[in-house]
Amino acid sequence: MKRISGNCSVGISELTPKMRFLKALRLKRVDRPPVLAANQTATVEQMESLGIYYRDAYSDPMKMAALASAAWEQVGLEGVGVPFCQTVEAEVFGLEVNWGRKKTSIPVVSFKGCVAPEGIDVPENILERGRIPVVLDAIEVLKERYGDEIPVLGHVIGPFSLAAHLANMEKILKMSIKRPGLVEEFTELGMDAIAEYANAMLERGADAIVIENMFASVDILGVKGYITFAKPFDRELIRRIRGPTILHICGDCTDIIGEMIETGATCLSIDSKTNARFAVDVSRNKAAIMGNVDTVYTLTFGKSHDVEAEAQRSMEAGIDIIAPGCSLSPLTPNRNVRAMVEAVKRREMSC
Repeated sequence: MKRISGNCSVGISELTPKMRFLKALRLKRVDRPPVLAANQTATVEQMESLGIYYRDAYSDPMKMAALASAAWEQVGLEGVGVPFCQTVEAEVFGLEVNWGRKKTSIPVVSFKGCVAPEGIDVPENILERGRIPVVLDAIEVLKERYGDEIPVLGHVIGPFSLAAHLANMEKILKMSIKRPGLVEEFTELGMDAIAEYANAMLERGADAIVIENMFASVDILGVKGYITFAKPFDRELIRRIRGPTILHICGDCTDIIGEMIETGATCLSIDSKTNARFAVDVSRNKAAIMGNVDTVYTLTFGKSHDVEAEAQRSMEAGIDIIAPGCSLSPLTPNRNVRAMVEAVKRREMSC
């Protein structure tokens, strides 16, 4: 039995990219899979052509919207999203952001970690703090610019990943063995803030919320660790978000696909390491699957024919929304992203 989202059908060939995305997200019949990205899309080529770099984008909502728009305007991805990193919430909680030496470096959090949750001040009025106002204003700009043409995605960090920023990744892994209750306390700290931020994104025009829970990867936590320390909080966050959700977890999620479905996410964004056919089979009629074109080797360093083959593999597996399996490296050539888009569009022409 095939998933209906990949099949052709009379009467739906005039779908806009936004209509196609929202239908595929809800496992409705579409003419071909949408092709966009769940994670960051800015490349060096895009930044240099616009003269807008990461730090510029985070200081001005118009610049942030312009850099996000390059995903559609320059390479044809059928959706736009902000922000471009997983440091916005951490900064609001008082952590220092390292912007790197190069203008094209993705910002990261450099922090040795708190030894206990009591050492962290949970911020009030989070929608007015740090770079959050810039992100929300950028979403509004994108919504006004594209309306019903293409979807706008808002990106938030997953609860466990924020906890790993606050406590430090190495330390929180040790806590998970020696003091597991502390891990849960750290993870609970950010729940209200993330949910409020996500719902504000929806109110300002986002069509769906991507929950980027990169540190909840099985490659880091293991299956039992995900079930114990991340899944309950993913599920609670998704329950609180008043709109469609896309849960993204890096690495090989094959062994936790069922657990991810049980979070209630509308869609699961999977990396290239995940067994796509298995994910599609397990999630049938329960959640859409998004991904899983390889970003590390194929999109960044491969040739156009390599990218086309990867996209074809994902389509043949029955994936509902074709996308990079993770954040695009800034080094990704625009031509390779275009090759992925064109490979998917040819599916529509062949129907």
